[in-house]
Amino acid sequence: MGLDHEFFAKPWRRYLTVAVCVLWGLFELSTGAVGWAMFILGIGGYAQWQFSKVDWSKYDDDGV
Repeated sequence: MGLDHEFFAKPWRRYLTVAVCVLWGLFELSTGAVGWAMFILGIGGYAQWQFSKVDWSKYDDDGV
């Protein structure tokens, strides 16, 4: 499964997605839920990895 979707063409949406996962993972870690923290941080890491592999220029408005 990839995150190559037009919804994520705007960089702020990609940054927000990863940031929410990291912040939620840190919150879970601070409450002692280490399993959930690793799971959510893993989702954030996976999202960042998938976002870095996509050529976002295909969603530019100039049609290139």
